[in-house]
Amino acid sequence: MKLSKIMLTAGLAALIALQTSCRENEYGEVDLTMPSDDTPTEEPVEAQYQYPHPCIMYSQDDFDYVKQSLADGTAPQAVQDELQALKNSQFAQLSYVAQPQSCIVRGDDKGTPIDDGTNKKVENYAYAMRDAGSAFQQALLYKLTDDEQYAAAAVKTLNAWAATCEGIYSNDANMYLAAGAQGYTFATAAEMLRGSQSWNDTDFNTFCKWLVDVFASRNAEFLAHTDPNTCALHTWSNWDLVNLCSYLAIGILTENDEMVNYVVNYFYNGAGNGCIKNLIQGHHTDPLTGEPIYQNQESGRDQGHAEMSAMVTANLAQMAYTLFTKNPEVTQLDFFAADDNALLKMGEYVALSNLRNGTDNANKDGQWVIAATAMPFTTYEYCVGCSCKDKNHSATHTQLANDEGRGSVRPGWEIYYNHYKRVKGLSGGFTYVKQFADKLRPECGVGEGQNRYGTNSGAFDQLGWGTLMLYRGE
Repeated sequence: MKLSKIMLTAGLAALIALQTSCRENEYGEVDLTMPSDDTPTEEPVEAQYQYPHPCIMYSQDDFDYVKQSLADGTAPQAVQDELQALKNSQFAQLSYVAQPQSCIVRGDDKGTPIDDGTNKKVENYAYAMRDAGSAFQQALLYKLTDDEQYAAAAVKTLNAWAATCEGIYSNDANMYLAAGAQGYTFATAAEMLRGSQSWNDTDFNTFCKWLVDVFASRNAEFLAHTDPNTCALHTWSNWDLVNLCSYLAIGILTENDEMVNYVVNYFYNGAGNGCIKNLIQGHHTDPLTGEPIYQNQESGRDQGHAEMSAMVTANLAQMAYTLFTKNPEVTQLDFFAADDNALLKMGEYVALSNLRNGTDNANKDGQWVIAATAMPFTTYEYCVGCSCKDKNHSATHTQLANDEGRGSVRPGWEIYYNHYKRVKGLSGGFTYVKQFADKLRPECGVGEGQNRYGTNSGAFDQLGWGTLMLYRGE
């Protein structure tokens, strides 16, 4: 296998493309192939990075600040409440028992290598979903409390999965959702646990190699969009986004510059719907405030997925920005700033689409802030006239989806509000992001006790617990 290199094609009109190749280091190798795009906006990033761990989602400075504010009593009450909710989470308990599987199956289970003991194929990704979420929550508590018991419990889970699971499978594309959502959760947990006395170097390196071999390989496979039967825009934005999150997190964990650069270049110029040029499908003026709001690619599909798209984007941008704070010369890592704070405007659109005017922190009471028919909307043609073999899936959206999922909640609004209000220091432009963050605070995450997010896969698509790590008070 050749070592991967990010190549520029010749001429001023060069296409951004990563030549088919592999990247190999002590943690294994992954195929790095970026689909080309006809309208690059800038030259590809070919950076080398510093990795002052931890630097996925949060830095050591972030952990130190939160720990100190909790210790001296200056932490806002919502932060204190969220810490207690985290300690009470069913997934953070020291008694939690992981259930690693020989392989992970999500989607059509025909042709997969496992059964339930009666030769019946089974979909079993929920084991990885719950165990990755548990390891993340225990690792977060370890970083904030210095209680080695939490680290030992999380490490036990991660080691068990690395020793047991050999692949991710399905007879359809759904395996890539597991590779993305669970990949970045496992990797973020591992980042917080590195250096713990409960995790020796051999087991840590084994786990990193497992992530590369099992998860990153699937992430790269998906993001290459090489399936001859489907076009690059066939899958909705959330598919790209969870795989970008996983690829970036594993790249940071294993200090793989090429993987990090791949995600950065894809975010700006990738072929799929996780690229910012495809993620945002309409520039509008808010009819209530007159501020710019940007239409999400999934907003005409249904609101549950539109919010998922916005929340996973928040996680992706937060990961990239944490690395940016340690590598400020690579300005492209600031996804939050891209295209004049386009992600904030997308967040505003999705928030306005889903907000009720009630005061309950589940967003179930009250009337819609705006009627669905009053939301500005640019007609979106999904896979119309594309190169997909099956044309039956195409759709034309002419208005905002007003479906049963409208008004559902997912954790992640705290990321948007914290970044644009506190980090960027903007004086406005986050009207509805703030309303959603205020309403859900303490935002918490899966297992919080109130069951705002449920316990199915949607609850595990985002990391959650943003109030604890990011909220500093008004």
